Amino acid sequence: MPLDKMTNTEDFIPTHKSIILHLQGKPVACIIDTQNNYDEIKDNSSLRASLTGFLNKDDELGLMMGFQLKIKTDEQFLQFTVYPNDEFIETVIFDEQIFMINEKMDPLFHLKINTDQFVKTKSEFDKFQKMIK
Repeated sequence: MPLDKMTNTEDFIPTHKSIILHLQGKPVACIIDTQNNYDEIKDNSSLRASLTGFLNKDDELGLMMGFQLKIKTDEQFLQFTVYPNDEFIETVIFDEQIFMINEKMDPLFHLKINTDQFVKTKSEFDKFQKMIK
């Protein structure tokens, strides 16, 4: 989402922190959440989630990349605003998962994220480069 499309900058204040954990040598993208209970969400057939990336400009920090993750069921709505590091972004693109964990690093819930719109291999990158020239 471009900066000029942000109608209310208060909506983009960070609410959660992200972290990369390594399980068996493989990076895993995690959001630390201490506020929500995922027991009712896990097997809910009405579960819908969306991930929207954006750029935000801070006077002191400059341009920052972030995202909003929205998880919705018929009964609940959860929204997370996160400013992750580059490793987190790359891990989500390649692993296509985000895990919700607590402060003790216990898994609470995870989502499969479809990242088909991203270039993931060198052959895809080369094909993309030819298309834009």
